[in-house]
Amino acid sequence: MSSSTNWLNVIASAGYSAKTVMYSLLGLFILSSVITAAEREKATQKHVFETLQSQPFGKALLFGLIVGLVCYALWRWLQGFLNTESLKMDKAKDIVMRGFLFISGLFYFAAAYLGANVLMGTDQKSDGSNSKHVSQQLMQYEWGILLVAAVGAAIITFAFIQFKHAYTADFLKKFDQNQLTGTRQQATKTAGRLGYFARGVVYLFVGSFFALSAFQSDPSEAGGLQKALTTLTQQPFGLYLLAAVGAGFIMFGIYCGFEAKYRRT
Repeated sequence: MSSSTNWLNVIASAGYSAKTVMYSLLGLFILSSVITAAEREKATQKHVFETLQSQPFGKALLFGLIVGLVCYALWRWLQGFLNTESLKMDKAKDIVMRGFLFISGLFYFAAAYLGANVLMGTDQKSDGSNSKHVSQQLMQYEWGILLVAAVGAAIITFAFIQFKHAYTADFLKKFDQNQLTGTRQQATKTAGRLGYFARGVVYLFVGSFFALSAFQSDPSEAGGLQKALTTLTQQPFGLYLLAAVGAGFIMFGIYCGFEAKYRRT
């Protein structure tokens, strides 16, 4: 195995390990919000960072998570630049996928930046959700409403891609089949399906919020994870749905753990 491949393995494994921590803790916070609505406000990346920092050796733990998030962002960019997924530039679907890899990297760098602010005690207090802020900023442009609608459509499309992964279990193609056998393969398949489905539900809500924001020309209609969770609880059997999403997020965290160990790079 070449040294460059070794480095790719290290970067990818560190990134997926960071996702394991993020999604597992978010899932636990969502499950705790089933008991009390006040806990729902803690289902955020920022609270994950604050929780880690409050533990013994918390600053070291948080620093490790930030490094992992940066590694995952780099890995997403390397996936696109080095074409590790063997995507073809003459297929529209593959071109879109390479663009998504770049955007995904940006989001995880933003998460790492937020974690760094928490670590250094320089995080800004926010009076609204990031989604509302994004919608508000986009609507200042001439084609702002269309941009917000496009964001909503892209997120909804991404939600259905999550459902597709959950239904087909095609994510198993990403793994080293020589190592992922028997019980490990079944566990990965189960955790991945449940995790992708839970993510699909949340992204479907978030995308719909952006679409509604564009339709009503009202940035306040946009929302992220917290609004999605609140909306879930307002549905019939809402608390059960909320608990299912929390468990799904934990399952996705476990799935990312399998990716950290067995995914092909």
